Amino acid sequence: MNEYIEIQFFRKRRPLGVRRQLPGLSIELEEPDPMPRRVKISLTADDDLTRYRMGRVQQLKGWAPGEFKLKVSAEGGTLVLRGDDNLSLPHGRYQLRVGLEEARTKARHGALMIKEDGFAKAGIDVETDDRQVEVDLDDCDPEIRRVLDASMLDGLAAVDWLASELPRPARKSCLLNLLASLRARPTVAQPLIAQVELVYFVSNDRAYARVASGLPTRLEGLALDRGQPFYREGLPRADIHKLLVASIPANELPLFSTDRLVSYRGEGSPSLQVVIAEPPAGHPVTYAEFDLDLGNALQDVVGFVVHMGELMDGKATNHLDLRRPLVSKKAATREFIYYTITA
Repeated sequence: MNEYIEIQFFRKRRPLGVRRQLPGLSIELEEPDPMPRRVKISLTADDDLTRYRMGRVQQLKGWAPGEFKLKVSAEGGTLVLRGDDNLSLPHGRYQLRVGLEEARTKARHGALMIKEDGFAKAGIDVETDDRQVEVDLDDCDPEIRRVLDASMLDGLAAVDWLASELPRPARKSCLLNLLASLRARPTVAQPLIAQVELVYFVSNDRAYARVASGLPTRLEGLALDRGQPFYREGLPRADIHKLLVASIPANELPLFSTDRLVSYRGEGSPSLQVVIAEPPAGHPVTYAEFDLDLGNALQDVVGFVVHMGELMDGKATNHLDLRRPLVSKKAATREFIYYTITA
């Protein structure tokens, strides 16, 4: 038995290749400024016989209820799903659903039939977010401008990066949304941004920054505040936060450890999460990850989720959608948002 499923993505009726598979089991598609897109997959039996076969594999493997392990690989521009070993993806009829981060997906097929010692092909239509942003920094707040002037992103000065057409609009909005939140939290008069030196990495949903070593102490004080503007979550649960340590410059990397990461969560919606790499004693700087969530931050899904049943709810924040609550009348961030969204 060497059964497998081959998944081909399509965009605007044309094949959309998988460019590569990344650490953490994210993928990049063949698109300008490709982003790491996390994938969620649901594979369920479509008839009683296939359900029995899957259940038998579960029993023999000792897997938990609802668990069905598959191996996922990028091959020849497609995604391929194979069994945990050569015998653990039984032939039969299946329903397959695929979710892609920052995209809408729709299956081109109904039930998939995998013949014994054979394979099935699945087509997935992908609709990406084509909105654009227009950035205007003419009246930029001095603290935000200070951080931008000190920052380099993708080899460009941050201000030039924001003016370039190459970065994805979601990344630009992510950077500006986070800087606005740091400028307004916990208060406009005493903002966290004062302890941010520069930003050196921005994805579609988070940013990494070099910060003053006193920022952890500041966050601890806020967590002890009876008003609870922040609370201490401790060691972050999602593996994606460990990438912060991997991003630290090589000459400083031995000073930091993934088991000394501490997560703090700001009150309200959107909620600012700050993950700090605890600095060694006397070190003048440390490193932080910033991200914003509208919902439960513990629903962060990393890599591929392959299981029986429904797709998991966790997904990355769409920062283009996040602009609206950040500019609402009651939002303290309203005066610090320096971009508009165009179709």
